[in-house]
Amino acid sequence: MHDNYTTAQKATIQQLKTHLAQGKGQMTVVAMRSDYERDRERCLTSVVFVPEPLTQSISQRMIQPLKQLEPEHFYYTPDLMHSTIKNVRTIHTPPLFTPEDVVKADQVFQRIVPQFPVFRFSWQDLTLFPTSVALIGYSNQTLQQLIQALDKGLSDIGVPDNKTYFSDTIFWGNLTICRLIHSPGDAFRQQVQELATVKIGEMQVTQIHLVTCNSVCHPQTRTLIGTYSLKQ
Repeated sequence: MHDNYTTAQKATIQQLKTHLAQGKGQMTVVAMRSDYERDRERCLTSVVFVPEPLTQSISQRMIQPLKQLEPEHFYYTPDLMHSTIKNVRTIHTPPLFTPEDVVKADQVFQRIVPQFPVFRFSWQDLTLFPTSVALIGYSNQTLQQLIQALDKGLSDIGVPDNKTYFSDTIFWGNLTICRLIHSPGDAFRQQVQELATVKIGEMQVTQIHLVTCNSVCHPQTRTLIGTYSLKQ
């Protein structure tokens, strides 16, 4: 998979890495905490879950080398691995959304998602963010068109996305594999750099799920609002 949009995604990721290295890159991040699993804050967001064997490959090739260096961080198990498609409301206590907001968001996703075709993510470029480590999912322009349509739909119903993004026009998949509980050491950072060249593989996105959950989308905190199928 490589088209003009993928090229733009790769260029934007390089800009982001440069900004992060300089301590810049204004965007919403999940604050570090000591216990992500029992995090009581809640968000309203839409996600895709990563299928096997990709989750197993990520566990073995990405998570294990990092875990051996600094085991104290929160590492995602296969059942937690997901990528956000479109955030609605970021995590907070109390939640920054009402039951009515959830109903209205569900109606937007029901209407908009089926208008767009199935697309693919190619997972690669492991990246160290301020409070996490994540794989980048490259795609075609369907992702951009879908996100912009959902963004407009949510704004039109008075439930706009309150997240701040690095770019308002170029989007990508973000598959978090580790949430940090402290700033990592040099060996950990070096390992992330070495793993950045590893390509995990592709997955087809056929369905999107609207959920409420905590910062790691833990099953015990996850409530499924709706599942929406893309055009085959």
